[in-house]
Amino acid sequence: MIQARLLSKYARTIRLSGLLILAFLLCVQRAGAEQPTFSEVSNLAHKSLLLDITRIDNKIFAVGSRGHVLRSYDCGKAWEQIIVPTRLTLNSVFFVDDRNGWIVGHDSLILKSVDGGQQWQLVHEDSEAEQPLFDIIFISANKGFAIGAYGALLVSDDGGQSWQSRTLYGEDDFHLYSITRLHGGELIVSGEAGSVYLSVNNGDSWEKIRTPYQGSYFGHMQVANERLLVFGMRGHIYSSTDLGYSWEKIESWSDYALSAGLELTDKSVLLSGDAGVLLGSNDRGRSFSARAGSKRNHRSAMMECVDGSVLAVGEAGVEKLR
Repeated sequence: MIQARLLSKYARTIRLSGLLILAFLLCVQRAGAEQPTFSEVSNLAHKSLLLDITRIDNKIFAVGSRGHVLRSYDCGKAWEQIIVPTRLTLNSVFFVDDRNGWIVGHDSLILKSVDGGQQWQLVHEDSEAEQPLFDIIFISANKGFAIGAYGALLVSDDGGQSWQSRTLYGEDDFHLYSITRLHGGELIVSGEAGSVYLSVNNGDSWEKIRTPYQGSYFGHMQVANERLLVFGMRGHIYSSTDLGYSWEKIESWSDYALSAGLELTDKSVLLSGDAGVLLGSNDRGRSFSARAGSKRNHRSAMMECVDGSVLAVGEAGVEKLR
């Protein structure tokens, strides 16, 4: 079984006839310039490929293929589609507050909303770069970072209206998959080839952190505001309590790739990814055990509703985990 992190969050671990096919995804990306201007309208969008999900107050947003942007006010019982000015694959959605949000996707595309996700404006696109963006974060109303394939790092200092290409670390050109801000204000980026990068000065400079594994890390998270977890290929999980300067291997009891992590309000932790694998921890990420899942689909992101239920998104659209 060939597993590789390819050029979208879709390519994280979704198998196409048992293989991840780089050529297929490159064709999808390059065809973006020929796609219609607006997202494809579909009553079944919530059952199609979705790659990220987030919650702002009682509103849930999910994004994915064909420019699909979905919104729910009732924890996924009903979804409405928001039409956006693209039909490219959308990989990640982030809100810095209840008004200002961003979405990233193929062709280095960035969409911005200033009205809580009701309308979205195209603020950046570069089809010539052939660098899909996988994740985005804003650390203030003005300063944001978008990361993606081949070491792509875009930085904005004006609230996402303009973006400048920067170098994360030396000549590294590894695919970068996830960026988050830790409780202490540090920024963490994880990616392929065991890459983890740390910034303690709001992204002005980055340090490369040595890790025990040289495969891809598809995600990371901070648990209980103290324990950093990185996870990825073949079920690898590592834990650090000192910002990545030392690591402990955590058994996952699975060879399936992990790409989604979530800390719940009850302080338990869930990890999920390929083939419906679902792991749970009741000791704040010190150990994990298998949890029963209803489907064997790939999951790329999870979120908790205000009522404590959990939704996941992936190759089969929206799935309720509990």
